[in-house]
Amino acid sequence: MRISREEFNQAIGASLSALRVERGFSQTEAAEGINAILEVDRQERSIRAVAAYAALSIILRNEQGLTPEELAKRSQVPVEFVCDLEAGKDPNPDFYFLYCLSIGFDLSFTEFAHRAEELSDIPDEVLLENEANEEGEQP
Repeated sequence: MRISREEFNQAIGASLSALRVERGFSQTEAAEGINAILEVDRQERSIRAVAAYAALSIILRNEQGLTPEELAKRSQVPVEFVCDLEAGKDPNPDFYFLYCLSIGFDLSFTEFAHRAEELSDIPDEVLLENEANEEGEQP
């Protein structure tokens, strides 16, 4: 079931608020914690997350035999969004459109985000090792 962008934003806000309350943090404490994270660390995690969503989109699209155009149509997002995301041209993808992609892949947003998070947690050494192995396999 698709929800509107406004409903999506409200649900995300409510979830974050509930999580903050569940963990016993005030709004001020949560803001201070976010600000305490080094900017470089935040940027690194953000880059890895975007790369993970891009890779996951490519993987799932290929598994399902979809073109970028077909995925965009199923997800009701602009084809430019799919192409830019997968090409790594969008450093800050629209979160609502990522939600829409999850629907296009017939996944819950929770599952889609969890799979992207798993990809973003793969250490650089493993990624570089896999890349080197793939290059070595080519004739």
